[in-house]
Amino acid sequence: MTTLATLPAVETPHIVLREIEMRDCQAFTGFMTQETYQRHIALKLANEAEVKAFVQRSVARQGDERRNVFHLAAEEKSSGEAVGDGFLIVQRPKLLEIGWGVHPAMWAMGFGTEIGRALLGLAFERLKAERIWCKVMAENEASKKLARRIGLRHVQSHADYPAGAGRFAAVEVLALTAAEYFDLPY
Repeated sequence: MTTLATLPAVETPHIVLREIEMRDCQAFTGFMTQETYQRHIALKLANEAEVKAFVQRSVARQGDERRNVFHLAAEEKSSGEAVGDGFLIVQRPKLLEIGWGVHPAMWAMGFGTEIGRALLGLAFERLKAERIWCKVMAENEASKKLARRIGLRHVQSHADYPAGAGRFAAVEVLALTAAEYFDLPY
């Protein structure tokens, strides 16, 4: 699998998906600490200090070609502010997990779809994945629809999937192969 010390920024109609920067701390704190945002994710950051530490760790990994985790900021073009995030985790050669989040005030505006499609492009076209997958909390209908909208297909359901901090949750696993990705309509 090809690895990169840094990922290139990807522009979509409304966002730029790019590596996290320290300037994202305030915007990330504004949505990552909200209960509505945290409801469907494993990594729960409680306050500004925890968000800042998360951003610092993400920035510190940049430039290391051995890294397997890429955290990205979704910067809205019109405001220049991070309105969402995404991640790519290389789990083994040619297999990546992807995930996304959007500021709750920006839900149902298409940002999640743009983040998801940009993540697919990075995974398949830059990191040369052969298969990607994501896990979505079973009750998160919006993210399940988003995953299907960008081409992922349901693979299996887990009633008690480890969801961080000793918690377990019902999740749906969706996946896409490189062959399927390259056959998707533009």
